[in-house]
Parts: sequence; C-alpha cells; structure tokens
Amino acid sequence: MGLFSKRRKKSSFKSSLPLLRWFGPGATTAGFLYAVYLVLTGGWSFSSLDELIGGDEDATFRGETVSLDQLGGLPEDKILIATFNIENFGDKKADTRVNDHGVDVMGTIAQIVSRFDLVAIQEIRGDDGAALQKLVNLLNESGGTFAATISDPIGNEARRECYAFVYNYSRIRLIPGSAYVVLDSGERMYREPMVASFQTVVPPESNQTPFRFTAINVHTDPDEVDPEDQDSEINVLASVFQRVRDFEFRLRMEDDFILLGDLNAGPDQLGQLSQINGMVSLAGDIKTNVSRKKTNDHILIDRIVTAEYAGRKGVVSFVEDLNLTLEQADSISDHLPLWAEFSRFESPAPVIDAPASVASSRTRELE
Repeated sequence: MGLFSKRRKKSSFKSSLPLLRWFGPGATTAGFLYAVYLVLTGGWSFSSLDELIGGDEDATFRGETVSLDQLGGLPEDKILIATFNIENFGDKKADTRVNDHGVDVMGTIAQIVSRFDLVAIQEIRGDDGAALQKLVNLLNESGGTFAATISDPIGNEARRECYAFVYNYSRIRLIPGSAYVVLDSGERMYREPMVASFQTVVPPESNQTPFRFTAINVHTDPDEVDPEDQDSEINVLASVFQRVRDFEFRLRMEDDFILLGDLNAGPDQLGQLSQINGMVSLAGDIKTNVSRKKTNDHILIDRIVTAEYAGRKGVVSFVEDLNLTLEQADSISDHLPLWAEFSRFESPAPVIDAPASVASSRTRELE
C-alpha cells in the first residue's frame, strides 16, 4: 500500500469561523470552501484547507545572525522568506502586550514578522485561528499589507496545532486554491505538512517573470526524527517532498519547492531528505534556538532546480537585538526566526550534470 493512500477520518473539530475570513479595515466576511481531492499515481491524496486572508492595510516597527535593523527595508529585487515556530502561539500569548518580564510579546512577534515577505509559522494553538487573526490585525494597524492562510488544527486532542503562512501581499501573493494539508491516512506523521504556492508581485513595467514556488510547512515530532529509522518522520518527509513536487508539477508545471519549518533535527540528522539529489539545507549549522545550542529549524531547497536563492541567510536573534535575557526571550519563543533571501524574479535553473527535471521525479512506495 502506498504512502497516504486513503482519506483520513475527519476530526471532531468544528470551526466557529467562516471558512474564509477577511482581516482589516473595511473588509467583509465571506465564506468559501475550496476542496482538493485528487489522487496521484502511488495513492497520494489531499484534504481541504480553510483560509484566512488578510486585509487591505506595512506595520512600522523598529528594528550568520542579524539584527532587525541590519535586515533593513525589503529589497526591490529580492524577497525574504522565513520560518518561525512561535512557541504555544494561542490566545494567552496573542493577548499579551507587556508580560511579567516586561516584554511586549505580541508587539515583538509582529515586529519580527513585518520584516519578511513570507513567514511559515508553526505551533499555533486554538481551534478558531484567533491568535493568527490578532497578529494580522496588529501588522495592518499601521497600514501594513499582510494576509495569512491557516490550516485546521492537526495532531491529537492533547496537543493540536495549526500551520500558517503570513505574507506581505503587496509583494507576494498566495495562488488561489493552492493551499492544502497533506493527507496521512497511515498516520506516518504526527502533524501532516501544509502546502501552499506563491508568486511574487513585480512592477508593471518589468519585463521579468515573477518568481513562483511551492512552500511546504513542517513541524515534526521530536521523538520521531531518528534518521536511522526507515519509518521516522524525517525520512517520511523525503517522500512527502518528492510527491508534492510531482503533484504540483503535474497540476501547475511548478518546479521550485521550499520545505521549511521546525524539523527537530540537526544538519547531520536529515536522513533521506539529505539524499534527494540536489537537496540542501540553507540553515547549515546555524543555531536556531534561543539558547543557540541547536539547529532545529531548516529551509531546504533543491539547488539543481531552484536558482532563485540569492545567497543570504541567517536568524534574527531577538535576544541580542532587543537586549533581552534568555528568560524574557523565552516568553516570545524558544525558537529564532530562520530566513533566506530569494530573487523576486524567476531564474533559469543552473546547468549541472545531474537530472533536473521535476517531471521525471518519482517516489518509491513505502510499505
């Protein structure tokens, strides 16, 4: 039997939100269900995904390891993509401006997110997406142009969480109907990855093609990432990556893929992911937790195909940047945002003596 071959039973979760939420002044609330039920060779299927779309309003916040100030303004010909596990990001954190440690928690999170074009977020708590809505509202209070798409809660009843992508829609757009959660009927992963496709916004007078790509947002179970275990999540992710790109190539002729998130694995523990031809973690050995002892977060690309990576990468260490103690920083998250810079425009794939065709990529069956 192939991986993810049957549709998983529906969870008992019932959202109190309409299926499509609009955030921002003057926006209206509407409901729309976009369902994707397609079957690929090898028994690949998907579940539907609710979307939260942002309103019409760049938050003005102050600002290898860089400070927020060093990031500077968003470059005209580049985009900045980040992954950020906002530890236990639920109502309590979202309602906290200044906590007992003297930290403006929500303001700091918004300050960080506002410096990027696209942020993949993990560990969102709550069944109604309220924490994410508050973040988007805060980003847009000062005239920002941010939007978000969020998954249903995933995981067991004791520890359910959502994935989300937050993006600056004046510079990058979600391709309509492209967001979904991978269906794992065999329960090979504790939290199935979320997938969404994006395209940059380029100036009307530009004769260059906008960069279009598919992002795969992941948060693995830390107890299931042994690279020596054939069935561990870190190895299952190799098949997820291959199958998602096979599906997206068939559907949209997409060839650029970015797998990012909290993998709970160091650069030497990526198992079969690191064996995919051309696959590289842009994180390298950058320490991504607040204590700067571990590399848990990654941004992975197939370097044979994705030539748009521009060479800059790093983490934003809000410990040093905001002069926080470790205890204060931990009240924001135990993870630092990991980011990488990409071209705003499509680039031809480099000529390398290796198979580069996504169309020819196939995945083996896992029994």
